Amino acid sequence: MEIREFNEEDEGAIRNLFALCFGKELSHEEWAWKYKGSPWGSNAVVAINNGSIIAHYGGLRMKFYFRGKTFDVFQPCDVMTHPKYRARIFSKKGAMVRAGEYFYETNKMDFAFGFPSERHAILGTKQLGYTEHGYVTVLSRKVSGFSPSLNPLLKVEKGWDFINRGELDALCEKIKDNQGLSIEKNSNYIFWRYKDNPVKQYNPLIVRGRYKKTLKAFAVFSVSESELSILDFFCSTLDIRILFRLFGNIAIKYGLKAMKVWVNPKEEVSRIFIANGFTSEKGIPYIFKIMNNEIDPLFLFENYYYRMGDYDAS
Repeated sequence: MEIREFNEEDEGAIRNLFALCFGKELSHEEWAWKYKGSPWGSNAVVAINNGSIIAHYGGLRMKFYFRGKTFDVFQPCDVMTHPKYRARIFSKKGAMVRAGEYFYETNKMDFAFGFPSERHAILGTKQLGYTEHGYVTVLSRKVSGFSPSLNPLLKVEKGWDFINRGELDALCEKIKDNQGLSIEKNSNYIFWRYKDNPVKQYNPLIVRGRYKKTLKAFAVFSVSESELSILDFFCSTLDIRILFRLFGNIAIKYGLKAMKVWVNPKEEVSRIFIANGFTSEKGIPYIFKIMNNEIDPLFLFENYYYRMGDYDAS
């Protein structure tokens, strides 16, 4: 078995393996978006047996920020093994472990993070040195009555054409030191992650002052058959309660029954949400692999202010 970094010539075989493993197509556009277009770059490792790619371990490079310090991070994605080899996925001699080990040996990072299934979280801890997993906290609220004009001094816009990179960068820079540990989000990341996604549709919500046109808040949401998911939100001077009232109105217009958001319970905004009718429930697992020995796992779990949009399957 050969273990090596992927190259562009592997694209067809990787996409075929994806279809075989997940039962759906990985288009050229999505593959290029992940592995050629991401803001900080991407990488992947493949395992080859008898000339065929039998396993793939991909990762999106990220930057995390916390109070003046930046961390180099990877988020694994498209981790897959050919069905014929799955009995040994997490064997010490199996393709998946060997590919994963090679990935972490050849890519410099402070830590990796992800949102695996519970089974794969346990196996990742046992075989690839990940921490014990925690669970994201999901806050949800049923949609109630429509809120009339919330503030005549505010103007609400929806659509990517209503926001520009410069003002979005200024908003992200203004609030980043008031947040916990989080992906270092700017217009490059936000446009790539949401606007340019070739397979999913995400909608922006923009709140400005009506007269000065100052950007006060920016959020991204998606709509399913019955729920509105708040993928990400950035507020400077806007009261967060106004933002979720706006989302409540949007949900009513779409005929939805509930809205959901991911918030770390250590965040102040979590208490505000709960005080205003949101309830808390246990979500999917999340997990870290620490490569920088100076980082304490407890620091990551307590300070990572995750959002639903951080989950690459959202």
